[in-house]
Amino acid sequence: MPDTSPPLPGPFLRAEAKNLGVSDRRLRSPDFRTVFTGVVVDARIPDTVVVRSRAAMLVCPEGGVLSHWTAARLWGGVVSDNEWIHVAFMRDVRFRVSGVKPHRFRHRLDIRFRHGLPVTSPAQTFCHLARHLGLIDLVALGDRLVKKGRCTPDDLIAYAHNWPGQCRDEALTAARLVRMGVDSVPESALRLLIVLAGLPEPEVNIRLRDVDGNVRFRIELGYEDARLAIEYDGRWHEEPAQRAHDAERRSGLSERDGWTFVIVTADDLYGLPEQLLERIRSTMQSLGIPVPTVLSDDWRRHFRVDTAAA
Repeated sequence: MPDTSPPLPGPFLRAEAKNLGVSDRRLRSPDFRTVFTGVVVDARIPDTVVVRSRAAMLVCPEGGVLSHWTAARLWGGVVSDNEWIHVAFMRDVRFRVSGVKPHRFRHRLDIRFRHGLPVTSPAQTFCHLARHLGLIDLVALGDRLVKKGRCTPDDLIAYAHNWPGQCRDEALTAARLVRMGVDSVPESALRLLIVLAGLPEPEVNIRLRDVDGNVRFRIELGYEDARLAIEYDGRWHEEPAQRAHDAERRSGLSERDGWTFVIVTADDLYGLPEQLLERIRSTMQSLGIPVPTVLSDDWRRHFRVDTAAA
């Protein structure tokens, strides 16, 4: 017979099962799953970073603070996959739990609370990850934290400027490239590709208004004075309804308001960045935007070039 009782509210120590009214037999049944050694959770509760973080805190020594990739996700940031739950301490600790990664720091941890859990602050999380993430991913994280309202670009710059930990220069460089209003990781990467190549930095989230001041359209990246829009079309733009909407919107802005569009796909950005840069540069030049004769090669350290397609 299926279990119709309400699920227990969260992870708990296996040793506490009887106190919670869970028998050994039921604990061994499919009704529960193991999160970490000694920690179980009702199988009906989804496997999320919040659930795994709560489970980790049950087995961590006192003073643990969720950090790094885990803190980034708890704050709503987008970071590369990492299977660990990361916990930071301001003292030496010795414990080993499969799936939990301890970090030991001499500097003071900047502690906030998220979902009732102790977490390193958004700015400190950003600086901690400067040691582990490349420039593109770190700026994309900063863009997302700002978009979520966790901090401002100025907050990140100020924190990185005074950062006592490792990779201060990397954190400060990335913080100075974080912008407000960025909607996605590819949009962050596209903006940085342009900037690192030495082209003028595009404006983010340009809002086109009608005579009454209402926003009619929004341009992800572009140059409003020259009426040049550079837009990233993700996979969902391939849906017929979305494709028709995009075509109608862009056609109207081109014919009525004189906007020029450079449309960028994942294949362009992540496979053929050199050809994409040349397309952007030549379009800028045709619209009278000053561009360098020779592009900088700084972008090459951060973007893969598909030599077979070049």
